[in-house]
Amino acid sequence: MSDETPERSEMVRSSIITILLTVVFFVIGLAFWVWSSPGVIESSPVGALNALNPAVTVLIEVLVMVMAFVFLSVTAINLKLMLTSLRAGWTEVIAILIVIAIVTSAMFDLFVGAATVVISLGFVVYLYLLQE
Repeated sequence: MSDETPERSEMVRSSIITILLTVVFFVIGLAFWVWSSPGVIESSPVGALNALNPAVTVLIEVLVMVMAFVFLSVTAINLKLMLTSLRAGWTEVIAILIVIAIVTSAMFDLFVGAATVVISLGFVVYLYLLQE
């Protein structure tokens, strides 16, 4: 990784974009959670997806939460670099991974939470390999 710190305007623009994308993916995740409730599922998009193939719904839920993790991690890394001029450590990334795992397991299912953690660990490994 480069030791150069990007300009402040680039960091602000990047942070705004990643915050917006994080919010978008959390809203999509919340929509899937609401649409999965027993009283609504028959007339919701989740019910239509379950009628086609129940695995598609689980896959979409996992991917939405993985993308929320990715953008939330990038947001935390960018904000720490912008505010303190220090790169974020592994503590921040692992803390975000734990929070996403708890939120995903609470919203959907333990299986969805576990799958989200496994795929998110792939992103953590990617971040580790970027350091080399």
